[in-house]
Amino acid sequence: MACFLSACFENNPSKSSITDNEIVLTINDEKINFKQFKKELAGQKKIFRIHNTQELKPEELIWVKNRVLDEIIKSTLLKQELARKNIAVDQKEIDKALNNANEGYVKGSLEKSLKLEGVAIEDWRRSIKNKVLIKKLIRQHVNSKVSVSDKELQDYFEKANNKFHKKEMVRALHIMVQSEEEIREIQDELRRKQKSFSDLAREFSLGPEGERGGDLGYFEIGQMPEEFDEVFKLKRNMVSSIIRTPYGFHLFKVVDKIKERKMSFKESKNKIEKILLQELQDIAFREWLLKLKKNAQINIEYDLLQKIS
Repeated sequence: MACFLSACFENNPSKSSITDNEIVLTINDEKINFKQFKKELAGQKKIFRIHNTQELKPEELIWVKNRVLDEIIKSTLLKQELARKNIAVDQKEIDKALNNANEGYVKGSLEKSLKLEGVAIEDWRRSIKNKVLIKKLIRQHVNSKVSVSDKELQDYFEKANNKFHKKEMVRALHIMVQSEEEIREIQDELRRKQKSFSDLAREFSLGPEGERGGDLGYFEIGQMPEEFDEVFKLKRNMVSSIIRTPYGFHLFKVVDKIKERKMSFKESKNKIEKILLQELQDIAFREWLLKLKKNAQINIEYDLLQKIS
């Protein structure tokens, strides 16, 4: 559609005005007026940090208009499909999505952020609800029809098995305290071998794993703060030097190490399935959306769109 629209927009735009209620786009029986199109255009300008369309080259303005047209057509067809398929979600799903979207914001900061963007809180909530509905629509009518066979999984693994490997892992015990004096006293206790590392972790460590004798389980490099990378240089049963971080003072003891190795097909299977399913679902969605567009009655008033800037 983009190339076709570009050709239609190549003429010099007329400078005559358009009223808010003039229809610029009809999708099946739903009409999109000039005001609605301008609102969507303003949103795209914000995404691409365009403050003044006069600063755009003609081909750049065409590209933005194409994007707005495509977004309006896509969102309208999906909304119509939601109604046609009678898709609904319960309030619990919506509340969960709203809470997830609100994570990371301190109290009141979301509202301030939306205000700066010129988005009303109710519009934001409606957009979250719409996303939940669309996800359910796609899950039921697109993704559910996609599957991957064991042979496809095996073929992918054999062609790309160098992608699937486990990094070096260590299993370590950890002690964290607040003061340097305290960590040095613990270090002395370890040298005298009067108490084990695990006993000292249970007695003194402020970390949540302290009650488990400081056992952090297995972890890969990069999973912990970079100050702890020294742990990977230690041999089994060695204790680290004192490590200082903003959280306190730390000691580690390595109790096991697993070398980097290639993963077996069984270990890789779930990861491969996710990769292949995502690829197939993306293709299926594009084909499904294209079919919706082909079956829809879409009328675009190009002469009016040429006047919009």
